[in-house]
Formats: sequence, structure tokens, C-alpha cells
Amino acid sequence: MSCQVTIFSPSCLDINCRRAASAAYQENVGRHGLFPHGIDVLTAADFQSVGPRTHAYLVVAPTVASYPEYTRPLLDHLVTLKLEHWDCAIRDLAARALSKLTDKIPEYVVTEVLPKLVKKTESIDLNVRHGAILGIGEAIYALSQADLRDGRKGDTLVDEELWARVRGLVGELRSRQLLRGLGGELMRQAACHCLAKLALARTPVHKEDTVDEWLNLIEECLSHEVQAIREKAIEALPHVFDQYLKDDNLLYGDVTAKQKRMQLVKKYCSQLGNTGVNGQFLRMGYARALGALPKFVLAEQMQLVIQSLIDCTKVTEVTLTWAEARRDAVVGLTEVCQTLGLGSGLDARGRDEDGAVECLSEYTVDMRGDIGAWVREASMTGLLSLCRQCAADAPQLNDAAAVRSVACGVAQQAVEKIDRTRAHAGRIFTALIYNDPPIANIPHHEALKRIFPCEEVEVRRSDEPETASESSAVVLWLFPGHTMPRFVQLLAFPAYRYHVLKGLVVSAGELTESLVKHTTQSLFSYLNTLHEDRQTMESICATITQVFADNLHVKRITGPMFNFLDRLLSSGSISPILEDSESTFALDILKYLQLELRGGKNIYKLLDSINVLCQLIQVGGVVMSRSLGQLMIYVCYADRYVRRCAAARLYEALTLYGDQCALEQEALDQVMTILAETDWEKDINELRPIRNEICDLMGIKRPVMKSKAQAS
Repeated sequence: MSCQVTIFSPSCLDINCRRAASAAYQENVGRHGLFPHGIDVLTAADFQSVGPRTHAYLVVAPTVASYPEYTRPLLDHLVTLKLEHWDCAIRDLAARALSKLTDKIPEYVVTEVLPKLVKKTESIDLNVRHGAILGIGEAIYALSQADLRDGRKGDTLVDEELWARVRGLVGELRSRQLLRGLGGELMRQAACHCLAKLALARTPVHKEDTVDEWLNLIEECLSHEVQAIREKAIEALPHVFDQYLKDDNLLYGDVTAKQKRMQLVKKYCSQLGNTGVNGQFLRMGYARALGALPKFVLAEQMQLVIQSLIDCTKVTEVTLTWAEARRDAVVGLTEVCQTLGLGSGLDARGRDEDGAVECLSEYTVDMRGDIGAWVREASMTGLLSLCRQCAADAPQLNDAAAVRSVACGVAQQAVEKIDRTRAHAGRIFTALIYNDPPIANIPHHEALKRIFPCEEVEVRRSDEPETASESSAVVLWLFPGHTMPRFVQLLAFPAYRYHVLKGLVVSAGELTESLVKHTTQSLFSYLNTLHEDRQTMESICATITQVFADNLHVKRITGPMFNFLDRLLSSGSISPILEDSESTFALDILKYLQLELRGGKNIYKLLDSINVLCQLIQVGGVVMSRSLGQLMIYVCYADRYVRRCAAARLYEALTLYGDQCALEQEALDQVMTILAETDWEKDINELRPIRNEICDLMGIKRPVMKSKAQAS
């Protein structure tokens, strides 16, 4: 009875059953005192300990199994019931628990458990086969780690017949066509996991056909559309290379292990350029596989591997929507750099970093949204890893230009529109600032520490779990109200100004209310503090103009740019610049706005430009005249909705800025009356005389149709 109660305590599926078994055991120990090792077992398997399922299987069960009376019953229970459970997660846990129990009685596992599991791989029940294959891998690996009394390892007890059955598992599954269909997906995961464990256990392989068979399965799984299968294959591949292809003198048919390694690496690199039907999944799998390979493999063809991964990160017409493949290429590139270390040379390190920085400009959009964000996030993680590696091993490699491009690129991402990406960038940015050892050549490093005090940011090393703090002083990176006021202060530093403004333009010009609110409040509040610092304000305005000029006809920037300019011009935060007759800011904005609109017929862009033109009326002079001239074109535009909106916005603008038009009050009143009383949805031929009358009253040139102008 003690064995039955003890078995249920750590291994039952339901938490209430586990706790009930623990309570029953406690009751019997307390009342009768007859259960073997009752107090010790009860201490390990108390009411709280058996609550978390993983803890119950991987901690409580091995502790209980350390007492001989309970070892075999627990093992038998795992093999007979839990490895056949209908829940895949339970089968996985049971296999891991089996690994932890194997060293208690390795002889029993070899003579009784392994033959049972091998026999179960022939079952027609998918759950039984899956659990058996997982169990075989875990048991053999545990045997290879278990010490016998005579000093040998536990796997020496396995006879050749059993080894042959284990080595032939993949071929057996393939011959019975059990790797196909939905059931085949589970079989592939289990088989790859088993191969990883067999390689770790240094399973003896006497024929090159076996290794080829294993590699063929892994390569098939690397191109599978199911991510979990690819992950298992990526996990298994380096172990197979490390165990069976490391000895250069080992022969595989007509080639040595070294030649075979080089052939395989070339094959994997060639798959990174695949553009076929299954090209995306091939790229995803093989990019990660290259990143997982051992150092001795990568070092032989370092240049080929790095260049192939960098090429895979490039956007082409065929691979435009394959953002996941580019993301995995960045991840693979980062892993390759970490594996090779800085001994790979300055040139390789520079190419890696340049490739990752270039990925920060990946803004591909499809029906799923901004899929380029996946690539940018992977790139930021990779850049942090590279900078940390250099800071620890070769600080001189963190040169000023490289670190500046990294810091500026991450700062831009930290103020853009996607919450997840912005939060990730914020954490990466502060990790750069507070890295230990310090990363050299970060622009304005000490000033950044004052903007982001150590006690207000959660500095997390890559090997530490991410935790959510409840402290009100800690920055909540997902909330723009916490991050924008801090990153806006980077505008004070010329090194960051262009990139931060580029990100702010996108965020402040978006339609998301909370993001726009916090972005504009932070930016305008900061600009209001610069009214006495004309030089900095002029530089910021010049940078805004430069961002506009550099991104003409770039939809991602110019769309939000119009909304941003509308809000900026109406905020009053740059009024000293607008009131300065010598400033060319407003004139430059008008010039680039007209260049952006030239030849385009995007109605939404036209409507957004109307708001900016109306705001420019407040500047007066030439800017006002040209803005009014453009608006006069819109009031007779072919689309009636554009005509109506232009007239309505112009009326509102004249109400606010009419005194800047240098018109007599009577003329201004007439213009506003005409704008208000005219039906701007009438035929254009009827509206043109009315429009011309407004032009005459305001003293601006009448618009002339292109055809008429050419005829004259």
C-alpha cells in the first residue's frame, strides 16, 4: 500500500490527486508508522512539493526513488503508464523522470526497462511509440552517465543485440512509414530528441550508413514547416557532428570525416539561397542549424558560413515576405559569432555587425503587419551579444563608429510604434549602458546613465530570467508614458538626434491614441524647454527637415510625417522658429511636401497634406502665399471629398491665422463667407470662377491648368 500511495503522490496527472495522495501518506505515517522511510518520504513529498507538476516528476519522484522500496514501483509506473499517457507533455515529463531514476538501478533498466521500450516502438498506438522512443533516448543517456560499482558506466551493460535495435530505430520507423502524416510529426520530434541523447551517450556506431540515416532524418526535419520539429532537429545536429564527425581520420565510405563535414556545411550554406516552394522553411531550418554547429566545424569554412548567413538576411523580390527566414538568419549569425569567438578576426566581426545593423532597417509589411519587426528584434539581440563579447574579450574591437551605429539604431527602435519592439529595444539599450565590463565608445555614456538611472531600469544579463518588477520606480518598457519622456532627452545629443527623431515622427504621426498622446506630450514639452536655446531648436528643426528629405516617397515615413507636422506646427512648441523671418524651416517643409505630392494621386495623402498647408498659413510671407496657392488647387480638385475638406480646413485656418494674411478685414470676411456658403461638391466648372474670386480677394495667383499653360 505504501508503494501505491507513494507512486500517486508525485506522478498523478491531477494536482488534487497528487495532494490527496500526499495527505493520505501523511495520515498513514502519522497513525501507523509502518511505511518504510515514512518521515523522510513525507518531507520530500509534502502537500506543497507535489503541487507543481514538473517539480513533482523531476525532483520529488527521484528523491522518493532513492529509497530501494520505492525505486522499482516508480520505474514500472513510469514505463507502464506514464510513457503511454494521452498527454504529450506527460510523456515528455515521464521520459525525463525516467532519466533521473535510471542511475538508482541501472541493471534493472538495462535488463527489463529498455527491452520493453524497444518492443513498444513496434506498437500501432502513436502515444505508446512516442513515449517509448523518448524513454529510450533518456534511459540510454542516463546509463552513459551512471557509475557501476566496478567503475564502469551503465551503458556497458547493454548487449550488442539491444544496441543494434536502438541504432536501427530510424530505419525501422521509415520502413514502416511511421514518419508520415500528422502522427509522423510526433515521431519526428521524438526521433530527433532520441538521436540527440544517443549522440550525447556516445552510442557505438559501426556502419557509416547509420550516421547517414540519422543525418538524413535531421535534414528532413530542418526543412519541416512545424517549428517544434525544426527545433528538435537543430538540437540534435551539433551532437551528431561532435560525436561522429570530429575525428578527421575516420572514414565514411570513400571520404574522411573532415571531407564529409565540409560537404555537409557547403550543402547547408547552399540551402540558404533556396527560393523554391519550400524555400522559406529550408532557410529557417538551415540558418539555425549552422548557428548550432560546433566550433571545429564552423572554423573550417568560416567565411562561407558568415557570408551565406549575411546574404540570407537580404530582402529580395522573391523573398520579400520571408521575414521569419531573415530573422533566423540573424539568430544563426549571432550564434556563429558566439561560437567562433573573436579569434575569427576583425574582418569577420565587422561583417557580422554590419549585417546585423543593416537588419535594423528591415520594415517589410504584408497582410500580417510589420513582419520586419521580427528581424529588427533579432538584430538588436545579436548586436548586444556582439558588443558584450567584444567588451569582455577584446574591448578595442568596439570602435566608435560601430558602437555609435548600434546605440543609435537601438535608440530609434525604442521610440517607434510597436509596443513589443519598443520594449525590447529599451531593455537592449539599457543593457548596453550598464554592461559589465563597460562597452566602450557609447556616445554620451555618462549622460545616458543620468537619463536612465540604474535603480529605475531592470538591468538583466542574458543568462538571467526576465522578471516583472512591482516597483513604481522601475521603467515599464511596454508603456510609452514611461519610455518616451526619457528617450526624448536624447535629442540634446547630436549623435542620437537624427535616429530618435526618425522614430518619433513615426510614433507621433500614428493613429494609436495612447502612443500619439505620450509621444507628442513628451516631445512638445521638451521643445518648450528649448525656447531660450535657439541653436538646439534650430538643429532639431533642421533634422526634421532632413528626415523628410531623406525619406521622400517612403510610405512608412511620409504618411506619419504629415500628421506629425500638423501636430508639431499647431502645438506652438517651435513658435520661435516659425516667427523668425530668417528661418527656412517652414519653406523647406513646404518644398518637400510639394515634392512628395508631385505626380501622386493618393487621396489620403492629399487630405493629410491639407492640414499641414493650413498650419503653414500662420508663418506668413512667401510660405503663406504658396500654401494658399496649393489649397486653391485642392478646392477645385477632381475628387469632391477633397474639395469639401480643403474648403472646410481653410475656413478653420483663416479663423485662427487670418491676421497673418495681411488682408483687409472686409476681404477676409468675404473669403470666409464664400468658403462657408459655397457647395464645394458642385461641378468643377461652376466652382472655378468662385475659386478665382477667392484668389483675387486674397491677392494670390490663380491656378492654371497644365494643358492651358502649355497651349499659351
